[in-house]
Amino acid sequence: MNILVLTLSFGSGHVSAAGAVAKEIERQSPDADVRVIDALAECRLLFRAGYVWPYWLMLRYAPRLWDRLASARIEQKHERTAPDWAFRFGCQKVFQTIETFQPDVIVAVEVGACEMSVVARRMKITRAPILSVITDYEAEPVWIKPEVAAFTVADDHGRAELIEWGAPPDDIFVTGIPIDRSFTIKHDERATRLRHGINDRLPIVLLMGGGMGPTRMDEVARELADADIGAHLIAIAGRDDRVRRRLESLRVKGRASLRVLGWTDDVPALMQAAAILATKPGGLTMLEAASCSLPLVLFDPIPGAEFINAKRMVDAGAAMLTQGARATAAQVLSLLLDQKARDTIAVNSGRIARPHARKEIAELALQLAGSDQGTRARAVRRTA
Repeated sequence: MNILVLTLSFGSGHVSAAGAVAKEIERQSPDADVRVIDALAECRLLFRAGYVWPYWLMLRYAPRLWDRLASARIEQKHERTAPDWAFRFGCQKVFQTIETFQPDVIVAVEVGACEMSVVARRMKITRAPILSVITDYEAEPVWIKPEVAAFTVADDHGRAELIEWGAPPDDIFVTGIPIDRSFTIKHDERATRLRHGINDRLPIVLLMGGGMGPTRMDEVARELADADIGAHLIAIAGRDDRVRRRLESLRVKGRASLRVLGWTDDVPALMQAAAILATKPGGLTMLEAASCSLPLVLFDPIPGAEFINAKRMVDAGAAMLTQGARATAAQVLSLLLDQKARDTIAVNSGRIARPHARKEIAELALQLAGSDQGTRARAVRRTA
């Protein structure tokens, strides 16, 4: 089997989810040829300037404008995020790969990836069924295409949205959001603490900024550092060099310590060792934390999907949502002093977790790849 997992790197979440599904497909079907493509990695500069940069500029400098546009895409039931010709011109290598690789199924892990997959079918360069994987708690009408064989969603609310917009109910599967297997493996807490220079029992507070949009993680860290708390702060800046430099310039007081990390593969172990995670509410990050039963303090949600993500977790009793760095730090301090509250949130987090989502999605992809064109969507085991 040839299996193509297509995504767009709007933040790290889509790429991480795509990687988790791809690795699980390889585990379930070792003979499959699985390729993961980030359409933005080799797109034309003009496409990036017209499709990608305006999005980032709005998030950083005009979030209310993005909120209005995102709401309009849902309320007015937009059918596309860009014209078909823009995808064909801007992401030529994606279509060349589809034509030469001839996948038996295309797993689309981002709405633009779904659109490109549909364009490829309409161009008749592939007949591969399309599996759309939605990695937030909110979808949008753009996902709904007659060429899509099946959809996976985070919860029943996402399923109801797709049905309202016209997706066939039998083609929608409630799997949860796919996270990497490393978050479901037990990591040695003592070894993790020692690896990061911690040789006492003070709690770890993990800080993450998420992969999308501006973050005030450094401001939250400053508030916590000034509070003289008995805790170890570990701030993960990822690939945001500007935030990393700001974090590294901070000075902490008293018993607190601050360790600043860039991109790291140690996130699963750190989540299992931490007492609290303060983060932006990316869909994948929250589900990764939930799989580790880690209490969440959420801040700076991007209007639209991230705000909905945060609301789902708060409604489930698995997170606290705050406004501003000072309020975020205050909530973290309050939870550090309240073990009972942390335990309650941890239990609720465990209830919302779907640690095996990647397995169900990989199974669905493999069955679609092996089924006939006319019966593919009916041949799979329904999970919704």
